Amino acid sequence: MKNAPAILSLLAPIALATLALATPASAAITSVSGQALQIAPPPITASGALVGPPAYCWNEQSGAFSTALLANTIGNGSWTGGSFGPVVVGGVFDSHMIHFDAASGVAVAQGSVTFSGNIIAVIYENNLLDISDGPLGAFGTSYLTGNPLRSHSTNLGASSYTVTGNTLNFVLWANAFAGHPNYIAELRVLTQSIPGPGAAALLGLAGIAGRRNRRR
Repeated sequence: MKNAPAILSLLAPIALATLALATPASAAITSVSGQALQIAPPPITASGALVGPPAYCWNEQSGAFSTALLANTIGNGSWTGGSFGPVVVGGVFDSHMIHFDAASGVAVAQGSVTFSGNIIAVIYENNLLDISDGPLGAFGTSYLTGNPLRSHSTNLGASSYTVTGNTLNFVLWANAFAGHPNYIAELRVLTQSIPGPGAAALLGLAGIAGRRNRRR
């Protein structure tokens, strides 16, 4: 096309501006194993609503931005026993929830969850989960915000998890026993946010326009 360079030059700033509005594709749960079951975001996570095992997991938000988010652990590693964090992380995240309610009397669930994006951070502490429900929780889900039955204190106790790249292996204890009065254990997992096809196409368009302009 004779006017293609001019058209691309006009579209480039539009494409770049639209990137800010483009919805990233979810770095979604791609597989689960063991006592993990993926579900759609539930309407409520109250005690007794999602009785396990298994531990239920779901995708929450895509492309959530924070400059100073409080998490318990970041990156790869294994954690159990003591207190971890808080640590501050910033950036654009996709969020996911792993929820184990031991109301059935079975105290432990073990399994793994794999995501399409690498794991950046994990939140397990009840107070930090409460804080992150608003910016990271699934729209339409009523969480246990402020409920004393929710998840671990700063001490992870007998529960443990290991992060390797985009996979999290977990052993979650959620029953009431000496020194650990929680009935529900939760992990909020933050993964890399991956641009969706629309954003990728706009980036490609902007790149073509830039190369065309440099040749002129």
